[in-house]
Amino acid sequence: MWAPMIYETLTYRVEKSIARIELNRPARRNAYTQDMGEELVHALRSAIQDDAVRVVLLTGAGRSFCAGADRDTLTGKSGKNGLRLGEEAFINIFSIELSRSAKPLIAAINGAAIGVGATMLLPFDIRIAASDASFGFSFTRLGMVPGMGATHTLQRLVGYAKTAELLFCDCLISAQEALEIGLISKVVPPDQLLSAAYEVALRIVASPQAAVAATRRSLGFAVQASLGAAIANELSEARALQESREVRAQSYMSSPDSLKKAWRDIH
Repeated sequence: MWAPMIYETLTYRVEKSIARIELNRPARRNAYTQDMGEELVHALRSAIQDDAVRVVLLTGAGRSFCAGADRDTLTGKSGKNGLRLGEEAFINIFSIELSRSAKPLIAAINGAAIGVGATMLLPFDIRIAASDASFGFSFTRLGMVPGMGATHTLQRLVGYAKTAELLFCDCLISAQEALEIGLISKVVPPDQLLSAAYEVALRIVASPQAAVAATRRSLGFAVQASLGAAIANELSEARALQESREVRAQSYMSSPDSLKKAWRDIH
């Protein structure tokens, strides 16, 4: 288990097998700092490594999800770790780690998601937005290049031409347009955002964990694989699941009543 940490820029709690991470700088519209990045790495790793967690949910406190990088951070102020913006693990390498997680990642976007507030959403599997949410990739205007592998992941979601428009033109788009181009999967009224996100998370929790993990791995593999390789990988994952089911079934046949009950609960 990841070592405990006292968070200053976010909150973390686990309930019903769902780890909820909430950006918590509402007075600054949850503006991103290097310290927030370090805390996000810790919280996400904690959730991924915790056997009690089946799904990870990210959202923001107050009226914005994350309105971009904090002004002091943009002007060169270092974080507590001495790193400047873009040098911290969250920006430059953590997307790779997230892509390898066996646990589904859900984002519930309330209000503005700008700059790094938008790019941090891209590694997530399911993105649900409030109807008053907005999205902007404000990097070139600030003389910057987006991080977190956004030039790769955003193209997979919305295509090259739309990615170029979003990154070059500093466009601000609505939740409805984000839905239409495939950046998010659902738009709901603001007062229903968290309940909608939890409903999706609980549906995932209700499915066998091994099958969910195998499916997420398969999705990640297929992104950069040929059709034939993706099919071969699916067969490999399916065989592993079948072997696991057979082992559990054999244990069930000779197990005491307590194990039989556990088997019924799984199925």
